[in-house]
Amino acid sequence: MKALPLILALASVPSLVAHAADAGAVEGYLPTDGSFKPGLIVRPVFNEEFTQKLAAALQKADPEKREAYAKKLVWANQPAYDADIWPNKEDYDAAVKAWRETPIQPISAAIVGLQEVNNGIWRVTSIMQNASTKQSQPLSISALRYDAPRNVWISGNGELQAKEFSASDDYLYGPQTGTEWVLEKKSSLSQFRECVRLTKTTDGKYVYLSYEFREVSTITGASIATASYMLQFPVQTPGANLGTPGQR
Repeated sequence: MKALPLILALASVPSLVAHAADAGAVEGYLPTDGSFKPGLIVRPVFNEEFTQKLAAALQKADPEKREAYAKKLVWANQPAYDADIWPNKEDYDAAVKAWRETPIQPISAAIVGLQEVNNGIWRVTSIMQNASTKQSQPLSISALRYDAPRNVWISGNGELQAKEFSASDDYLYGPQTGTEWVLEKKSSLSQFRECVRLTKTTDGKYVYLSYEFREVSTITGASIATASYMLQFPVQTPGANLGTPGQR
């Protein structure tokens, strides 16, 4: 994956004057001077050994306990130990060992920057390369605005409120800290969650920008809409080898 098509695509983005304005809690994660930072959209690729061990443990468990455990699983986090699911601790340890070997693979190249569009209001200007069509297009997060004075992200659904975020080595993308902004709503028909997260790894190597939107039916539990992606940007050498996947 090469950055050149994305750089050329930036020619279609309206030129914005850089400001020295305070970008609030997003300062220091992405460029605020009108420039763009190249990176990768990444995802974990779970190996067969881990998925088989987890499936085997769940199949053997009591249906009620299996359902309760499955609801607690977070795809990016190490599965928790539960003696009802893992009566043999050695089976759990083997599954965790396989989980920790999960590679983080690139999906697409992306270029992202922050531009002030009004007094203290910022937007993400982004371009990614569609892996199947090879066409350049903006990411959906570009439709949101960040209100620096109030430290909220504004979407068509409402305001995403800030809270601190931290992750340990039990997180697939490694230990990191930062801020996430979340909006959650529930009605008689559906419930949804929208989240923007900006973090830096504790080893100082990467910045991560993630976006998630999920809406499910409160009646059937079926998914109505979903969108999520994780962007990884190297801190030290933002232009270095865009084709190299990130490592935990």
